[in-house]
Parts: sequence; C-alpha cells; structure tokens
Amino acid sequence: MNTFSTKAGVVTLSKPYSTLMCDQQQIEVKYTPNNYHGWGICKSFNAIECSDFGQADAEVFALNAESKLRIKGEAA
Repeated sequence: MNTFSTKAGVVTLSKPYSTLMCDQQQIEVKYTPNNYHGWGICKSFNAIECSDFGQADAEVFALNAESKLRIKGEAA
C-alpha cells in the first residue's frame, strides 16, 4: 500500500486485487481530507494504469476529489 501526503489530505493506493467483474487486477485510490474525520472519496482503476503513480498524480487526484467533496461556496 502506498500513501502520499498532499496539501489538503492523504491519497492512499490499495494493493492490487482481483474481482469477478474485471479481467484485470484492480487498485483503489482513496483521498481522505485532513478535516473530514476519516471520510473521503475513492475510485478503482486497473492496476496497470497506476503502476507509475507518484506524488504529482496524488496531488491531481486530491485536487479533483476535493472539488467533488466540497459544497460550492463552502470554505475549505
């Protein structure tokens, strides 16, 4: 499991896993904001797509996820 610290929270990658619904192994990328008491947002990807996942990718994922978690007009 890989963990990346970003400006607003933590991005965590799970270990690759298999499911009956997908031919390829999957990996879950989860963003947990600093001030959401453990709540977050996650997305599953094909594991091969995340083989080169790095800090820059974590920052982009966190920014995108943050925009989906926040209600427009709410202070960050």
